[in-house]
Amino acid sequence: MNGFLFNPILVKEMRERFRSRKTVCILAIYLLIMGGIPLGFLLTDTLKAEALGENRNLFLISAAIHYAMVCFVAPALTAGAISGERERQTLHILLTTQLSPTTIVWSKLITSLAFSTLLIVASMPLYSIVMLYGSVSPEQLAQLILFLAVNIFFLGSLGLFCSTWIKRTSISTITAYGIAFFFVVGTGLLFFFIGEWLQQSYPDMYPDQGVWNLPELQVLAGMNPVIVLFGILGESLDHSEQLAFSPWLFFSCTYVVLGLLLVVWSAYLLKPIRRRWWSWKKASGRVK
Repeated sequence: MNGFLFNPILVKEMRERFRSRKTVCILAIYLLIMGGIPLGFLLTDTLKAEALGENRNLFLISAAIHYAMVCFVAPALTAGAISGERERQTLHILLTTQLSPTTIVWSKLITSLAFSTLLIVASMPLYSIVMLYGSVSPEQLAQLILFLAVNIFFLGSLGLFCSTWIKRTSISTITAYGIAFFFVVGTGLLFFFIGEWLQQSYPDMYPDQGVWNLPELQVLAGMNPVIVLFGILGESLDHSEQLAFSPWLFFSCTYVVLGLLLVVWSAYLLKPIRRRWWSWKKASGRVK
């Protein structure tokens, strides 16, 4: 039970998740959506096979759908990991075993990330349609895979944190989607709104679009997944092309660190007894 790779939670969750009919149905529906929509656009007059070498619309559509599906699936897989155990009244049983709260949290996260990784790997052959016509480089595809993997890790950690923090699965799922919406949409809106407000309010201080070079705005742009995704795809939104650093590298490092912090925080919240530093200080003062 002390071994991490063969602990009962990890083995049980892996078998239940990958051997159920629900997993097969989710994978089939996911691939149907991922492959059906781009192929539907391919059959229209605007996206013909002969024109794929001149534009990359099919790649943009496939990547956008892929990222939207990741944002929809990843938080839902972990939002009920701990709260579901609490609702089934089995969480206290887990906490009485020799497994530490950190092991329990990582086991729940790894099983969810394994299924999300399966979704990414299963949908990668769909990009061969685009690469066949030479409109996408292998470097762009590698950056896209890394971008999706970082998003899966962060959104999975976010859902797991909400599941540990909130007792009800429904409320934790809604909270996870709300926080994810802020990171996906809110950071981009803050980037554009704050930049436009500073440029219109202080035109003498920030002439010639100089407001977009502010470090604070560039950090917001680097944290927005949509701006980073457009940068990976070779496109750019308004004012986002003035970034002074590599957006996807900054994005990856930032969100990996945030995901690790959420996992550590989840393990701390899951501990049956949490000794705060001020209570420890008071207890030590009494002993003296």
